[in-house]
Amino acid sequence: MAIMLTTRIPAQERASGQVQALSEVDAQSESIPVLELTLEDRQRSRLAAMLPNGRAVAVILARGESMQHGDVLCGEGGEQVLVQAAPESLMLIRASNAFELMRIVYHLANRHVRAMLLPDSVLIEPDPVLAELVRRLGGTVEQTRQPFLPEGGAYSANTGGHSHSHSHHHHQHPSECGVELQDEAMGQIGEQLSIAAHARSKT
Repeated sequence: MAIMLTTRIPAQERASGQVQALSEVDAQSESIPVLELTLEDRQRSRLAAMLPNGRAVAVILARGESMQHGDVLCGEGGEQVLVQAAPESLMLIRASNAFELMRIVYHLANRHVRAMLLPDSVLIEPDPVLAELVRRLGGTVEQTRQPFLPEGGAYSANTGGHSHSHSHHHHQHPSECGVELQDEAMGQIGEQLSIAAHARSKT
């Protein structure tokens, strides 16, 4: 049976000492399994996935709520799962000097590109058109594979680090907490779990 994860403890709360520190959770990786997710999957509030030990998990968060690297997801039975950013295909952009890199980032920002900023480079999702733009601006593009933690943006709930989910206060209709919606969500999660299990059996 899948572990149902319905509560998210944000990484910021854990870092502030309100809950276990990330290093402590990492040290207990044997007891707290890690769920590696791409940026796309971390932005979802409904997700079916498989843990490294083969156990199925179903993430069912409040609508509009997303996950961040370092969050802990909790189940009603006390289960805990640590969310970490999974390695994914990215473009690593460099320039010959700081000014040229800043100029490239400026043009990428004008196109509302999600970017992970590093001291001497920037990471973005693969895009041949943007790769050509970067080269025209004098930069270099390399293909790489690593976790993607883009900046949250000026309107993010927290801009002090990488990849931050947006906090949305929304009005809940009575049906959102009702059995009908829960059954629908569980049906979709069940279907996704079956697909995930089938794909895993082929590897």
